[in-house]
Amino acid sequence: MFGWFARNKGKRFKPFDRDALPEVVPPPFEDMVEEGLMLAEQAGRMTLKNRFILQALRGDEPWDDDRAAAAAREVLYELVQESDETAEHSAEEREVASNRDGRSQHQHDYHRADALNLRRREKVYAEIAKRLWMKRGDAEYLNAFATRARDAAWAEVSEVIEQRLDREWPDIPVDAEYELARDARMHELADDLALQVTRAAERRDELADPFARFIG
Repeated sequence: MFGWFARNKGKRFKPFDRDALPEVVPPPFEDMVEEGLMLAEQAGRMTLKNRFILQALRGDEPWDDDRAAAAAREVLYELVQESDETAEHSAEEREVASNRDGRSQHQHDYHRADALNLRRREKVYAEIAKRLWMKRGDAEYLNAFATRARDAAWAEVSEVIEQRLDREWPDIPVDAEYELARDARMHELADDLALQVTRAAERRDELADPFARFIG
């Protein structure tokens, strides 16, 4: 490192020229929409999985395919709303940016040069909202969506149960006292699962803006 400074001491370097940087080419529109749909659906399944876990903890009613599909349809509606809101927000930012000259100082400092990217962002999210809305009317898709969320929910619940059994089973005799303490153990298990749901909800927030790395 010091050798480099010694060799280049006294040399004059050209000032940084932003215009000399290669043009950043965004991915094709359809690729962006497909990627956005995939991430939105992943976030939706996580949300639905958490709801199924909470329902299982309450133990209010058994599994029902029709109610599960209705819950999936509700989650998709929420995703449609999120995508619509993002598209509208991008349109508002584009309108403001179109009247601002100069260069951006940070990621969300939009100027006239960013108008095209903001328009692309608006169109991508509008298309995602449209396709999610269409999926809400596809019974086969809703059943598959709900089934995947249910399987993920059971995998998480069963993992917590297995961990509890691994910790407690070797040391607990199955006798009358064990049976009397069953309700308390179930409450502790429910608390463990509720904690898992909370952590999953926090991870869900990380997927709120699936196209942040492409444009904006």
